[in-house]
Amino acid sequence: MKKKLCAALLAVAMLSSLTVGANASKADIAPVEASLDIGVVAADYPEVGSELEPESALPSAYSSREFATPVRSQKFNTCWAYASTATLEIGAAKAGIFDEHLSTMHMNYWATTREDGTGWQREYYAAGYPYIAMGYLTSGSGAVKESDFPAEKSLEDYKEYGSALAPFVGVNSLVYLKANDIETVKTAVYNYGAAVGNFHYVYNFFNADNSAYYCDEEGLATSQLKGHAISIVGWDDDYSRENFNEEHRPENNGAWLCKNSWGPSWSLDGGYFWISYEDKYLFEKRFGPSYSLIGIEQYDKSKKLYQNEIYGSNYDFDCLSEALKDSRDKLTYVNVFDFSKLYNELDKVIFESTAAGSAYDVYYIPLDESGAPVTDESQWQLLGSGTIDYEGYTCIDFDNVTVPEGKAGIGVSVRKTDVSSDMYIGVSEWMTVSGGRYIFKPNAKRGDCYIIGPSAAPLSSRRSLTYASLWATSTLTES
Repeated sequence: MKKKLCAALLAVAMLSSLTVGANASKADIAPVEASLDIGVVAADYPEVGSELEPESALPSAYSSREFATPVRSQKFNTCWAYASTATLEIGAAKAGIFDEHLSTMHMNYWATTREDGTGWQREYYAAGYPYIAMGYLTSGSGAVKESDFPAEKSLEDYKEYGSALAPFVGVNSLVYLKANDIETVKTAVYNYGAAVGNFHYVYNFFNADNSAYYCDEEGLATSQLKGHAISIVGWDDDYSRENFNEEHRPENNGAWLCKNSWGPSWSLDGGYFWISYEDKYLFEKRFGPSYSLIGIEQYDKSKKLYQNEIYGSNYDFDCLSEALKDSRDKLTYVNVFDFSKLYNELDKVIFESTAAGSAYDVYYIPLDESGAPVTDESQWQLLGSGTIDYEGYTCIDFDNVTVPEGKAGIGVSVRKTDVSSDMYIGVSEWMTVSGGRYIFKPNAKRGDCYIIGPSAAPLSSRRSLTYASLWATSTLTES
């Protein structure tokens, strides 16, 4: 029986010599369930996001609420997990894929420190980081159904059997949204059902009578921010400014409709609420990317995934000195895999990049006698090319592309299209908070990943990074 290999290559490199300047403020969270949480750790994250333009004029009001599952009451400080699963559920229902609850605790426990000390350096009850859900959903780690792993399950249950559960649904592409661009967020919600957003929550700015929130307090330091994640499911340009607290009113009408995770009785609108377009901290970059899920894919048992790293991208890397950026026009990142005889028909390649507007090429690259990718490009097989249309996770689909059985590299080359385009690609980087404490440690090994391209040496030189990895996900489907 012929089987199809769907190689979704998500490129991720880790540098042992480089620590990303996250400088996240540590959240002091008690190990108890919380109805109000500091759920998203604020930090000095880079500003990312693409501008989306609607295909036609958008309505003055819209809601995807009809596609939403019932509002849930979150456990622990896991709003980031509830917001991302709610967004996925709405997108899947809107696309006609499924309409049931997904497990948030499975994602939460997945994002705890592994037995070998790698992964996210957090306890299950602690606040989370914005990149967790994106890595979980794009790496084939999840999501699983709520019925297969209910919220009452424990970390011990996850270790005993939950980590072995096959994913029910995942994501093969997502877009980072340009912050505070109303038309962009509207377009994302209208096209994909919902968007994950973050804001600073303090009860004094909430009008419980109207389920309306607007914070007008400016100049807060990162350590003062109390991050909370929600799923944005609609908008109303005419939502009256009079609905907000008299002491804290925006200048103009207009608000986002949001699905919360503090239970249906938290607000008079069944757990939903409105947040003003003018809120000072909604889409704040210190909470990390806001995003929508573009490619939702339901898995089946015939699928198999190859990957060197599962945690997704938390940093964008170009490996170029300023002196070389004008003289080089291509950089290639390679992951090495051992392809099975039954799973060698390429179906998908996924990679993360913020180099919107740049071009990409995907290659099959054979290995030399040492087991490293060959640098002679005449031996590379071009699998596909295109343009990076947006900042986020890009998915490339293939038809009738077969790779040989055995070890080989799958490479993504990011190419300049003009002097202003970039060559960034997503990496899974060692991350620290203030004081040098690690919040993330990758588990890739030397030899998993290579960079071929510009450095101090000629283009044909090869450099293997210590404990560095580009990670690729190869999904295999039966045909």
